[in-house]
Amino acid sequence: MASVTVIFEAIGVSIGGQLLPVLGPRLTSVVGGLFYSAGVALTYFTLDSFYLTLLTNNAIAGFGMGLAYTTPIACAFTWLPQRTGLAAGIILSGSGAGTFIFDQVQTFFINPHNLDATVPNDLDPSEKYFDNPGILNRTRQSYLLTGGIYAVLQLTGSFFLVNRRNDSQEAGTVVNSEGNTDETDELLKSSERRQSMPTAGPADEPGPRQVICKSAFYCLWSTLLLLRLASFFSTTLYKSFGMTFINDDHFLAIVGSVASVCNSLGRLVCGYMIDCFTFKTTLVSLCLITSALLLSFDLTLLMGKPAFFIWVCLQFGCAGGVFAVLPTGTARMFGKRRFSANYGLVFSAAAVAVVIGATLATTLQTYVGWTNLWFIPGATGFLAGTLAMSTRNFNF
Repeated sequence: MASVTVIFEAIGVSIGGQLLPVLGPRLTSVVGGLFYSAGVALTYFTLDSFYLTLLTNNAIAGFGMGLAYTTPIACAFTWLPQRTGLAAGIILSGSGAGTFIFDQVQTFFINPHNLDATVPNDLDPSEKYFDNPGILNRTRQSYLLTGGIYAVLQLTGSFFLVNRRNDSQEAGTVVNSEGNTDETDELLKSSERRQSMPTAGPADEPGPRQVICKSAFYCLWSTLLLLRLASFFSTTLYKSFGMTFINDDHFLAIVGSVASVCNSLGRLVCGYMIDCFTFKTTLVSLCLITSALLLSFDLTLLMGKPAFFIWVCLQFGCAGGVFAVLPTGTARMFGKRRFSANYGLVFSAAAVAVVIGATLATTLQTYVGWTNLWFIPGATGFLAGTLAMSTRNFNF
């Protein structure tokens, strides 16, 4: 189901990038928010049908998420043209913070008494499901609750999206030291030191048709495919793995909520690191840390709850960093003027990774077991780091 969401999100990102110059940031965000909220709320009526649930909760909601995804990032770039990494990190950290809140809201609404799951999975007896009528009924109602809350928050936030005026002039004009503050001078000098690869000017920035003809695009796309694939395993299977030795649904919910905060912080930290160091240094570090965490994840079986908590939080932090690296790398490599349209192409790497991950994760766990399973994404993360380290196009 996650793969359906990301596929339609990728489609939405591509279409949203084309709509943004036509409709503007506010209206594009409103349209995306309405699609997303409607998809979630309509799941109340479609929950009895697997395919209709895929349509509403995954396809429609994912498409709406994609439509609005790049709009606030593109706006932030106009306000912080010399700090694109930090701008992307701040904006994208909001999604992680939102997950922290709604994880708790949904868990306490659906399972307020912390009842245990009792129905074992036929394929994996260690994995259990709920059959309590109250929990099942409140699960359905939660879609109406969250859909309504999402609509209010998204529509309210959309009206605050405004591009900075004359941004292209401010970001593209070289001024003398008499016209700059000390901070502006330092930002420009720092940016020039970091960028050993020339950046396209607004007039010659490539669009999607030109981007797909560049080798730099395929290097970026392949690296992010491997890195997203590695992080997908940990962020989707951590709870099933934890349930094999932790029988506490509220603890696992708390782990998920705190991990979401770490996911949010990871986006902010990685965005800031790109501005302070280089894109390549940040990307390689992210790949190698992700690999080390996955390869050692099985040790939490021996160390218990505290270690599981720490490992999951760190993994979510790295997974969040991927989504800060993705837009920042796109903007710096291909320019900011057509960022929204170009980002739809780069984001497709995440969609392909989720499709592959969803196909392999359950099957691999069944045949190789948890211990051997974590070696596969760990090796994938290491391969992503090796590719990033050897690519000259990332030296900016």
